[in-house]
Amino acid sequence: MRRFDLIIFVTVIIIALIGIIVIYGATYPSSSLALHKKQALFFAFGLIAMVAGILIPLKVHYLFAYYYYGLTCLLLSALLFQPGEVDRWIDLGIINFQPSELAKLVLIITMSRFLLDQKKHINSFKIILISFLMTLVPFLLVIKQPDLGTGLVFFVILIVMLFLSGVKPLYIFVGVSTILSLIFAFHWIAWAAYFVLLITIMVLSRPPLKLTAVTILGNLLIGILTPFLWNRLHEYQQERILGFLDPGRDPFGTGYQLIQSKIALGSGGITGKGFLNGTQTKLAFLPAKATDFIFATLGEQFGLIGEIVILGLFLLLLYRIVKIAIESRNTFGKLVCTGIAAVIFVQIFVNIGVTAGIMPVTGLPLPLISYGGTSLVVTMFMIGLVLNVGLHRWEY
Repeated sequence: MRRFDLIIFVTVIIIALIGIIVIYGATYPSSSLALHKKQALFFAFGLIAMVAGILIPLKVHYLFAYYYYGLTCLLLSALLFQPGEVDRWIDLGIINFQPSELAKLVLIITMSRFLLDQKKHINSFKIILISFLMTLVPFLLVIKQPDLGTGLVFFVILIVMLFLSGVKPLYIFVGVSTILSLIFAFHWIAWAAYFVLLITIMVLSRPPLKLTAVTILGNLLIGILTPFLWNRLHEYQQERILGFLDPGRDPFGTGYQLIQSKIALGSGGITGKGFLNGTQTKLAFLPAKATDFIFATLGEQFGLIGEIVILGLFLLLLYRIVKIAIESRNTFGKLVCTGIAAVIFVQIFVNIGVTAGIMPVTGLPLPLISYGGTSLVVTMFMIGLVLNVGLHRWEY
């Protein structure tokens, strides 16, 4: 028990309880929705999942990693064959299950095993390519739902875990460069400046000539194809990006969410308007107030002080997870903890960034706080895995 990280356990409980309180405040006075009661039930299941994560030996996850991966891909594929429009949830009658939330955890476990098994050849092109393809499969299945935000989280997992597995930073940069090229190619001046920077980095790094040629040609091709890729996006995805760049272009359409979110955050001031007193929330101006924009609900009612408290709790949680990862002698456990920390951090960063209007709307939940059963239960199972690693951190 001396190895049990009580700080992580208590911090997670506090954050989840705050989430239930904020969800209640977001839906009040429409108590008939009873979302806070459902979230409390999900929290109870989450506690069971956390205990399971603590008790199930890590070797079990290592042995079944590829089976987890195959089953998750089947679940994601099943969504594409549901009657009607493609949905993100599988209706189980009593509850709805979102496979993409589970896919984040499964990808962490699968990549941890694969990279550990291939440690001696980690910098070979073949291993990096297989890692990319393993990430690409769930990514393509998820963006078909469509859920681009979750899909991009998969590549964050890949980048972090490749780096920690010992892949040379230059090789990771080569992979990331194509994504950067895609972003900068939306304006020819920005893309030209980035392309000059890319060539400079490649020349100074002095990689093999073949790698330099492939990187430059690949980025050039991405830059040329970007206009075609833009046209392949769903209209709502295009509008989200344009609305993010200029919310005022359609204040009652694509820019409405961001504008109302900023108003809610700003109107909260230092101390907030008080619990259950948020006008943007109560008068239903703020959309997705219990899910994607719950941080704006929290900011309106509890102000900057409330925001700092929740950010402080998240920071403490991430610090303790990283601490366990650093101290762990078990490489598999170390990789799992790091992947979990990366997922939690990215979701916090993106969700709050969306709420503050510094990122496009993506639909990623705020961990442990946003309403949603699958997200809460899976996140708490992740925390259970971290606590499991912590209990055995000095074992190989």
